[in-house]
Amino acid sequence: MNVKNIKSFIDFYKSLEISTCIAPLPRSLEKQDQKQQVIQKSKILKKVKFNPKNKEEKLKELVEEIKASNCDLKDVATNTVFSDGHNDSKVMLIGEAPGAEEDLIGKPFVGQAGKLLDKMMESINLSRRKNFYITNLVFWRPPGNRNPNKEEISTCLPLTKKHISIIKPKMLILLGNVASQAILSSKEGISVMRKKENYYIDRDLSLKIPVKTIFHPAYLLRNPIEKKTMWSDLLDIDEFILTNNII
Repeated sequence: MNVKNIKSFIDFYKSLEISTCIAPLPRSLEKQDQKQQVIQKSKILKKVKFNPKNKEEKLKELVEEIKASNCDLKDVATNTVFSDGHNDSKVMLIGEAPGAEEDLIGKPFVGQAGKLLDKMMESINLSRRKNFYITNLVFWRPPGNRNPNKEEISTCLPLTKKHISIIKPKMLILLGNVASQAILSSKEGISVMRKKENYYIDRDLSLKIPVKTIFHPAYLLRNPIEKKTMWSDLLDIDEFILTNNII
């Protein structure tokens, strides 16, 4: 290429607003350096995103937030009842509120209803020791084991939703009317909801989690005739878990 052609070539590049400066390093080396920087940043982000300690810290912070919340129940309860099971589980169970034994011990579902629930879950290879996580919508026992009222639910519901966002399960199992109606924002009864395909949706966090609503185990203790229906629901849950490789 002669001098005249070189000048024309440079003028053409200038017309496209392309720099004619010579880079201090070969472009191939610059690209390699940029690639290494991207890889390093990616490794750092992965460590932050998937570090189990990060989830543990978030759960500890949530417990403190719950204890500081403005709910009158905590003034008459013995303990704040938070959760049980593995926090990296893909299946999360949520009941309505602690009972007397849960209030005394500080763990959810440790009474007669909890023992029945464990047997039910074990029949489809689910165990809080291995692969499910459990909590309640309300974190303190209502006096006399009554249902939580609207004010108590409205105080605890945002905290429960935050709890779900931290655990990020692949499936939610809601126990009974109170938890199902509050978390799914529904007025339908459990007998209707259990027959439907339900999802928990959090648009702010882009969460869409499949939900199965079932009878509360305390209800089954009072109404053993419904255990046949419960068995059908358990089989549906088991099939869903297997089909979608949730565990």
